[in-house]
Order: sequence, then structure tokens, then C-alpha cells
Amino acid sequence: MKSYVAYKLPDSELIIIQKGIAANYNTINEVIEKDGFIFNAFNNQTNFHISNLKKCHLNDFEIFTNNNTNYCIEQSDYLKICNTLIEDLNHNDLEKVILSRLKKINNSFNPIELFTVLNTNYKNTFNYIISIEGMGCWIGSTPEVLLTAKEDSFKTVSIAGTKHSELIEWGKKEIEEQEIVTNYISKTLQGNIIEFSKSKTLTIKAGHVFHLKTIFEGKLNNNLAKLITALHPTPATCGLPKNKAKSHIESIEKHDRKYYTGFLGPTSKTHTNLFVNLRCIEIQKQHCYLYLGGGITAQSIALDEWNETENKAKTLLQVISKL
Repeated sequence: MKSYVAYKLPDSELIIIQKGIAANYNTINEVIEKDGFIFNAFNNQTNFHISNLKKCHLNDFEIFTNNNTNYCIEQSDYLKICNTLIEDLNHNDLEKVILSRLKKINNSFNPIELFTVLNTNYKNTFNYIISIEGMGCWIGSTPEVLLTAKEDSFKTVSIAGTKHSELIEWGKKEIEEQEIVTNYISKTLQGNIIEFSKSKTLTIKAGHVFHLKTIFEGKLNNNLAKLITALHPTPATCGLPKNKAKSHIESIEKHDRKYYTGFLGPTSKTHTNLFVNLRCIEIQKQHCYLYLGGGITAQSIALDEWNETENKAKTLLQVISKL
């Protein structure tokens, strides 16, 4: 299948623009050491690897779209589901569940222009546009590293908790939410790598919101695919315990997440740069769909969680409004 991808790594000025051939793969170990670009779905189904990459220009891009039906939940229904979920979290062994939703907007802008302006506005995120024949077109600006690796060294991060102003103090809910992710990643790394260090928890800005972030760095063993499989999905995109949270998501979310909270990025035999697919939009023929989510814990307040998704939407909406 014909495919096009352009991206900018965080804190880099270099924009990579390529075209290639996309093919499906089942497990990450099939492609992780091959030169190319990975586009992995949340549920690990319909994953794509783009190979035979060659340089091209943005005006060479074909924007492939589809007319698939997506479900957008109303605020009142979201609040009901969220309140039920909070009640569940208070009465069972679930620690955290990521609840997501879609926001529908008109397709009234040029996708290439959106990608270009994202690179101007957001320097510290992984910005991308990907268009695959038969799949469609996605654009995003994500702050979250799943895993970067170079030879035997690696880096990953724990990002969670959200506030809309730097002047607001971090609350107990947000601190605990981020600690859940940090503790999970620590335990996962202990079982899969040789050694690692952990930074202090930092506050970072991503688009129009702020998050808590902890950085992990260390030495890899030989099984990179095993570590990626263990990390994805993290509690920041699924919940904890992972399998139970994922089952809960499948029972309460009426939409298909597709590539939202999956992962993507360029790979080769010596370098791996994979990012969690957040702050993203799916381009269709008549409409576009923003994918939004937040971590629900026993301390969550449903209306606050809805408002958090609205604030996250501004990362893309405020750029789109100026196109």
C-alpha cells in the first residue's frame, strides 16, 4: 500500500518527509530492527510498518481518507459513564482506568498546513502526519515517549496528571495518578533491562496543559521487542492492573480507539524512536475526529475529567482555528 509520513522529533528542527510501502504486521518483534516507520494500534490489531522509505516533499503527499463511522459521546453520557467508573474504582482492585472519547469537527483545513504549523508552535513534542492507502490519514503532536533506544542505551518516561495552568498546585489525585504510572514502569524495567536510573518528577508543558513527568534511562539487554511489549500499553494510556483495565475500557467505550494510545515512530537496526499516540486527529472525507482521554482514579471528579479532555483538545483546535 502506498504511504507517506513526515515527522519531527522533540526539540529538533529537522523535518523528515518520506514515502514508502506499508504492510501489516502482527507482533513488534517482526519489524523492530528493520529500517522504517511503525504505526501500531492500541489493541495491537491492524498495525502498519512502512518500508522502502525515500525522501519526498510535503506537496507530494496523497491524503488518503475513509468514511468509517465513529461514535462521539455526549457530555451527559460521558459524565454518567465516568461516575459509574469512579464508583467501580472505589470498590474493586482497579487503581486507574483511562477513559477516552472523540470530538467531531468539520474537515475545513489542509492537513499538510496543520502539520507544518504544529512544528512551529510545538517544539518539544513528536509531531507527525501519516497517510496510508486503505487506512487513512492521522496527524498528531504527542509529548510522550514510549521508548527511545540507541545501541544498548534506552530512555522512557512516565507522564500523567494534568492541569491547565502553571499557577495551580498539583492535587493529590494528579500526584497519585502519576505515581501509579511511575511505579509500573519501574517494575517493568526491573524485569526486562540491566540497569536504569530515575529522575526527579518534573512539570512539563504540552500544548495548552501541564503534566508530571519522570524520566528513566539505562542499559538494554538484547530483547528490545520484549520490553516494548511489556511497556505498551502503560497505565498512562490504559490503566492498572493492565489487563483488567483494558477489559474495562472495552466494555465501557463505544468507539474504536484505533491508533489513539497506540505508538508510532521511526526504527532501524541501531536506533528506535517510539512515541505514544496522543493529541491526535483522524482525517476523514467530510469530518475529522479528535481523540481525547484522561486517567480516572477513585479521587476523580467526572466534570473535571470532561473539562480536562476539552483542554487537551486545544492543542490541535487552536492551531486549526488559525488555518
